[in-house]
Amino acid sequence: MKSFSFPKDERLLNRKDFVNLNRSGKRYRTGHFTVLIKENGLIITRLGITVNRRIGNAAIRNRIKRLIREFFRLNKESFQKGYDLIVIANRGAHDLLFKDIREELGNMIFVKKNNL
Repeated sequence: MKSFSFPKDERLLNRKDFVNLNRSGKRYRTGHFTVLIKENGLIITRLGITVNRRIGNAAIRNRIKRLIREFFRLNKESFQKGYDLIVIANRGAHDLLFKDIREELGNMIFVKKNNL
């Protein structure tokens, strides 16, 4: 049975990791998100999320982060192992529903998985 949890070791939490990935990661853009991807040398895939204050107030930003975490948590078996990901929400992301996020990020992540 696959695990649907999102433990702390699968999260990008250090500023150093965010800066390193921002400088040297591959950048992919969708309509509402920018995704940075880089190999991490580990056997797990780690996720970081950034939502700028220009997107909305704290409740809106937290909602976007929850939806992105939920997408990752439910689909982490489909992600290639050994990568760090940062998902950056762009303007207009506050209007998205979970199904919209699943479509947008899902199409991009699953296509890029084969091209990494």
